[in-house]
Amino acid sequence: MTCVKRVESLRRYPIECGRQMAHTCLIDLIKQRSSSAPVKVAIVTDKEVNGLHHAGFITELEKREIAPTVIQIDGRQSSKNFDVVMQVFERLMDISFTPDDLLVGWGGGSIMDVTAFVASTFLGGLTYCLVPTTLMSMLESAEADTSYLNYMSHKDCVSVKCEPVAVYMDVDFLPTVPEHFMKNGYAQIIRYAMLDQITLLNRLVTKADMFITIDECYLAKARIREQDPCAFDFGKEIKEAILEHFRFLRYSEGEALAFAVAAMNPSEALFRLYDMLGFPRKLEGVSKESLLRRIMKNLAPYKDDVTVISARGTGTIEKLKMTQAEALLFFSEKLDVICDLHGH
Repeated sequence: MTCVKRVESLRRYPIECGRQMAHTCLIDLIKQRSSSAPVKVAIVTDKEVNGLHHAGFITELEKREIAPTVIQIDGRQSSKNFDVVMQVFERLMDISFTPDDLLVGWGGGSIMDVTAFVASTFLGGLTYCLVPTTLMSMLESAEADTSYLNYMSHKDCVSVKCEPVAVYMDVDFLPTVPEHFMKNGYAQIIRYAMLDQITLLNRLVTKADMFITIDECYLAKARIREQDPCAFDFGKEIKEAILEHFRFLRYSEGEALAFAVAAMNPSEALFRLYDMLGFPRKLEGVSKESLLRRIMKNLAPYKDDVTVISARGTGTIEKLKMTQAEALLFFSEKLDVICDLHGH
């Protein structure tokens, strides 16, 4: 049964969540835009999503006499670059796509970024909507006002402002998402819990309905944003140091964030949840000293005016002000929680 709810968001466009609703919402949008003149529809996706859900998504559009052009690209994080964007440009030129037509991003976070980047730059701007299929993209990409590309070996260093006409989050896509990708979304929920109310973790412990969980996450995000938008930097220093060191080759973004949250606010209850969700407890392949050097290098521009976000899941968010020397001691103690002090 189709079920749809608009989530809490500051964005001007609707972000709707539900079950068995992605294709029906998209069909309604296409019909609305085609009321005065026919529009072409192009869908950017990857092989995995198209292979798993073609029958339940593309075929449903075709049954309504909508014939989308499917543009299949590499959906990996490392492939989010200008080469992939140019591939999409070429396909759109082949079908004489115009700003009056509709571009659709259907997939995970990288697909969302590439689609939004293309829509914001091709022919001066295209109308587009997003259909995220992973938990992380439903929680983060759906509300993003900026799309990012990698350049050479540098992650997310090219960006452009973007705004879709709508986002449709269908939780029926989630059961087919591999567990290691689901962990990226779980880590975000854990961070929201620390910044808002720790009880949000119960949704993960009980494996609750993701439809309700996503709605609660957006309510938590709204409360966090109202208190301090900078709060979403909680754990950023440690997370980025881990990602920079391993260049995404050993730990995912979700695992790096989970390590950062545990370091900032460790507890046995949190580690038990990590065991249940498959998150590692200890970093391997890097020394504490190496990570500490990266953290301090990234904090160097702030001189002796370093601000660090602190939160404990009580709804109170603190900004800790410290000098470089104090930051060195602070992060040294935090890294002790997650680093293997007997190895490298």
